[in-house]
Amino acid sequence: MAGTIVEGRNVNNNLTLTPDFCIIGSGAGGGVCALKLVEAGFNVLVLEEGPNIPKEDGPAPAQKRKMLNEREVDMYKLLYQEGATRLTKNGGVKVLQGRCLGGGTAVNWSACLPPRKETLDEWQKRGLPFTRQNLDPYLREVANYLPIVRNDKYNSSARKFMSGCAKHDIPPENLPNNTKDCRECGSCGVGCPYDRKMSGFVKWLPDAVQLGATIYTDTKVDRLTSSGDQIREVHAHFIEGKTRPTNRKLVVKPTKGVVMAAGAIGTPSILMRSDLDLDKRVGKFTHIHPVTITIGKYPETTFPAYGVPDNMWTSKFGTGPTGYLIETGSFYPVLSASATLQHGDELHRIMRDYYPNGAISYAHHITGFDPNEKYGTVELDDNGDPELDYNIPRANVKPMQESLVMMTRIHLAAGATSVYVLRNPPLEIKNDTQFNEIRKIDFTQPQRSTVFTVHVMGGCQMNKDDKRRCVNNDFTFTGKKNLWVADGSLFPTALGANPQVTIYSLALWAAREICEQHQATFKFNHQQGGDFPWPGY
Repeated sequence: MAGTIVEGRNVNNNLTLTPDFCIIGSGAGGGVCALKLVEAGFNVLVLEEGPNIPKEDGPAPAQKRKMLNEREVDMYKLLYQEGATRLTKNGGVKVLQGRCLGGGTAVNWSACLPPRKETLDEWQKRGLPFTRQNLDPYLREVANYLPIVRNDKYNSSARKFMSGCAKHDIPPENLPNNTKDCRECGSCGVGCPYDRKMSGFVKWLPDAVQLGATIYTDTKVDRLTSSGDQIREVHAHFIEGKTRPTNRKLVVKPTKGVVMAAGAIGTPSILMRSDLDLDKRVGKFTHIHPVTITIGKYPETTFPAYGVPDNMWTSKFGTGPTGYLIETGSFYPVLSASATLQHGDELHRIMRDYYPNGAISYAHHITGFDPNEKYGTVELDDNGDPELDYNIPRANVKPMQESLVMMTRIHLAAGATSVYVLRNPPLEIKNDTQFNEIRKIDFTQPQRSTVFTVHVMGGCQMNKDDKRRCVNNDFTFTGKKNLWVADGSLFPTALGANPQVTIYSLALWAAREICEQHQATFKFNHQQGGDFPWPGY
């Protein structure tokens, strides 16, 4: 019997529900666990703080999600945490995280990479059970189910990147993604309205609902209550369209347990509000991939917002504990304008010069491998809401500078007349004699340059070290037998690759552990068939 999606903003009374499992969060981890647990025969309830994205034909041809209008100004407010204005505590890093049905899978640029071997080797040293070999069946399940493909439709940024790389003997690679018959509208980051990106609200969650799962959106979890080694209740409240709380409450009394999948900021914050901080271990050692950005200005019009955003990259510089991956994307006007750290006439000039003729490249930087570095901490503010206290590690400063130099070289080699480096004040590079200016950028000083992150990890880590461990190797939260963690918060380091596929795969592993603990059958349905998108992995 099919389940349902209930929009909490329309609930008019207090509710008490008693599912087998309550899953908190509907992103990569939550969607996977919802589907696999309902497949195993359990009664599953999913709670999502953000809004529903219903399937409803819109006015544009082939539009399947009328709510998704592709307008940045509307979609950031609708789909992102804090309307896409979330910052680290010191204002130094812009933190872009999804907040809607499907979570980050709804707004990411669809890049799909497996975990790098170097990271898995480090995790093994820290006592985690994952290897390339034993993750293989989970990766194949994800790749065939979505599916993950090698999309060879390259936008202007990707084509410029390939041209510049060829002149520097840098091997560019196709970056697999989870698109199907992509329309090349470029709107992945503001939610695909055509259901061509295989996000959580297109695949995992509808399939779970079809089998009987229930999802409540617009539902913010306040705390868990427990006694002994058991979670007894989940307390939440419904919120209205402008994210303000209503006076309607929800109490969930799961008969078998709770799965935390609210992300590396959301999961620790709920646990801390529930007095489950494990002697203040929860929220510590939170990691990001800091992102550095360059925009090349070309003689011709480039239509930079269109095309598949993220399907070209190079791994040449990705080795080591502070390496980086260079990728290409789409150049959105509102997001890019906010990234300039400029205003008034200077902002108008930059956008006139760089937007219609631009191509973008950016670098994800690897962090988290130094055992003596504190990295980030998720804290609660006076209202009980989370904030991330994070300073760029000094070991990453030089690689971040060099990534900007390298991306600038690639742009200039591809024919850019100048390259805009997102520094405050602006830095425009026209030749290699100016590279020393890039190498002077001090990323440890907040708001002296634009640094983004779209990948937040850790804060509730799996680890053999008793002083750091929050999650056991069977995904149970330390000290609670019926509480599991199945999202990126369990990473002990940053991943060094786009984390969507790894979260999917680890959530499958977590669902299998939960099924086995309850004598239920976990099903692999999609291991066979299809082309494995990462040959040589």
